[in-house]
Amino acid sequence: MLKRILLLIIILMPIIPILSVNAHSPIESRSPNVNEIMEFVPNKIDLYFKDPVQIHRSSVIVRNEKQDEVQYGKPQIDPNDNRHLFIALQENLPSGKYSVDIDVVSLDGHALREKYQFEIKLALTTPEERFKGLLLERTYPEDGSIVMKSPDSIELWYNETVELDLALLNDNDRMVETALPTLDQTTPGHYVLELNDELPPGTYTILAYPRIGNNVKVDTIYFAVEKMTEVTSKNTYSRDTLWNQIGNLQFTHWIVYAGLLSLLGGNWFFRVIAKNRGDHKRWSLVSGILYVISIIGIILELLLARLEYADVVLRDFLRFNFVEVTLLQVGFVILSLIVRPLRLYGLLFAVLCLAFNGHSVDPSYGGVWSTVLDSIHLLGATIWIGGLIGLILMMPKEEPISWLEKAGKSFSKWALISFFILALSGVVMTLIYVPSFNLSSLITSFWGQMLLVKIILSIFILFLASWQRAILKRRLEKVVLFFQRNLRIELLIGMIILLAAGILVDFAPREAVRGISPKTQTSSGLTANLEVKPIIAGGNVITIRINEDSQIQKVRARIVTSLGGAEANTAFKIEKGVYKLTGNLFHTAGEYKIEVQAIMKNGSEITFAPFTIKVPGIMPNEIEFEKEG
Repeated sequence: MLKRILLLIIILMPIIPILSVNAHSPIESRSPNVNEIMEFVPNKIDLYFKDPVQIHRSSVIVRNEKQDEVQYGKPQIDPNDNRHLFIALQENLPSGKYSVDIDVVSLDGHALREKYQFEIKLALTTPEERFKGLLLERTYPEDGSIVMKSPDSIELWYNETVELDLALLNDNDRMVETALPTLDQTTPGHYVLELNDELPPGTYTILAYPRIGNNVKVDTIYFAVEKMTEVTSKNTYSRDTLWNQIGNLQFTHWIVYAGLLSLLGGNWFFRVIAKNRGDHKRWSLVSGILYVISIIGIILELLLARLEYADVVLRDFLRFNFVEVTLLQVGFVILSLIVRPLRLYGLLFAVLCLAFNGHSVDPSYGGVWSTVLDSIHLLGATIWIGGLIGLILMMPKEEPISWLEKAGKSFSKWALISFFILALSGVVMTLIYVPSFNLSSLITSFWGQMLLVKIILSIFILFLASWQRAILKRRLEKVVLFFQRNLRIELLIGMIILLAAGILVDFAPREAVRGISPKTQTSSGLTANLEVKPIIAGGNVITIRINEDSQIQKVRARIVTSLGGAEANTAFKIEKGVYKLTGNLFHTAGEYKIEVQAIMKNGSEITFAPFTIKVPGIMPNEIEFEKEG
């Protein structure tokens, strides 16, 4: 058996993707960037992904304001960096706004679509140039300062006159009533916001929206009165429910899982456990139905995928890894149906193809080793499902008790083995997929919610199976009907678990990941430790501890997202070596970089390597960016 498994791995190894990406893999950087204003004509579009991607002829389309395509040639993967996708642009593009449509594919078939704009501004336009050079020079109270009493007004100094909207929020993220901002007529760019009432102790957020022409941005300033308090708020990117995520594709996955695992498991049970004894006619009838269901399910998967990528030419579509694996799966099923001596092997390969179309093929989720674990997990499920089907369908009408005593007791040993295989491989794969998580982060993500459903049902079916095992030790004449009823219940729950498995294929495990990496960075003899509580989209507190701060004047933290935006703020100094930043710092789920900078008293700056923060939650596969303002 070991030799056969090794042979199987060798045969299927070529279709393990070397280049793969999860559907929810973010774009780390873009050039030109989102809403960037270019003073020159770029010669290409550069996109850097977190993981490698598959592309097709229409993976990157660049259009001008008339919706004419302006890219030159086809998109290409950088041969020296398989995360880098680029496409050339036509020469001498005129000034104007350009849109970039991105449509790339993971090897397991998921899509990442994004649309954003940039602008070419060759001729100088006064409002645009003014906006590009706009700076918030200083504020009162200062960013990151703790004032001992409530200020009478909020003041901001810009380097030129703007149209300004201001909002003041308390630590509950609620608006504080103020007068309208007014321009100081004696000092251009100086704006004053008079406060109606005295501010109670706590942390406050100033949101400033300066506008020049049609361009607007947001400046965020934090200050505290008497003491720093935590800003509490909660953001959610998606209000969809788990049920809303389940559609035709997920039910099609379930049909394929249920059909193939039942076929392989049933044939294995008939040959290995029942030893070709039992009600063969009934199993043959059900087996034929399962073949029809499985083939229809696989064809539906291909059709739904083709509809998803209707704009992709057929030749490119057939080159997608998940399409190649699915077509290979169809071949194995047909082979098992036509060539009876190879039935078990054909079905075995067809089931293992499921592992090569799942998350495990993604290098960031473990690659080869995760694929092997996923294959073992599928085989464990096959044994369990096959045993249940066999005990229900193959019990003969003549001498059923004798057959059940032998087959049932023999299968109970295999069932115990399969349970440990399922449990161990499932735990290891979860730790590989989601190396850092807690219950809250699991519940936050659709993947985690479905995983918890699967775990709860598996625990229930384990208790039911243990009860069944105890029944087998009694006199079967008295309990055979009761035993078969429980088998049907167990099989029903097993099918629901397979539905959960089919749904999990289309959810991203990384949505359940939470954590900080690394937690400590060292630069120029200083060591900075970073802590974030809570790690959610919404109100957060970032605590920065520096081992030696006697020469530090202030500490700044810059939060960078994959969209290219960045906010830098001065941290509150709480005590010696301890600095904190609080506010609505992580607006959505996803990955953030925090760059910590120590400003020394002598004017020098010490910058630490970025800390990576992974905020759990649900992010969409398809994103479209609108121009700010």
